[in-house]
Amino acid sequence: MRVLAVVAHPDDETLGCGGTLARLADDGHDVAALLPLRRCDPRGVAHWSTLVDTFERACALLGARAIVHDAPLDETSAETQPHELHDRIVPWIERADLVLTHWPGDVNQVHRGVARAVEIATRPFRRRVDVSLFEIASSTDQRFGGTGGAAFVPSQYVVLNATQARRKCEAIALYATEQAPGRDPVDVDRRLRVRGAEIGVELAEAFVVARQFV
Repeated sequence: MRVLAVVAHPDDETLGCGGTLARLADDGHDVAALLPLRRCDPRGVAHWSTLVDTFERACALLGARAIVHDAPLDETSAETQPHELHDRIVPWIERADLVLTHWPGDVNQVHRGVARAVEIATRPFRRRVDVSLFEIASSTDQRFGGTGGAAFVPSQYVVLNATQARRKCEAIALYATEQAPGRDPVDVDRRLRVRGAEIGVELAEAFVVARQFV
């Protein structure tokens, strides 16, 4: 199976689905993570080369191939120009069997833009690709309640072993400039255990199934 994570920022591949990428790689699948955008905030600009290097190192630790687009779109255009973002990601979408990407209800507008571009690129009348949506701490869980949009309610869990969970925590620890409450290795491990407890196992990641073909 060819698995592709399409992410908005370096570290989203680890926070959102790092354990799942590790498990799928361990199972022998072809696993990759695509970064089609460039950070535009002051911290992101100042540390961009380091973030790209860390993205590549984190992917290698997880067992995934890192793909950094050679003509990345500025992140500020992700939500306002989804078709431009679509054009950058579709060559890789066409080769994938499973795509993992952001929840479209995230507070972060760049996450929403990536989710929209993936939605356009995976319209079933053009190509049938399974799509699962992941959560990002400090974004998926920070939206207003009762505003008309659906909440993130998992419909799919991926059970992880201790080694896969450890690799996810080690990968997030590589992102020295991005550490924050809810996003550091201790909190990442805690979230894996909470999701695992929901289904009676020790460790798991949670997703919402967006498209699935049987």
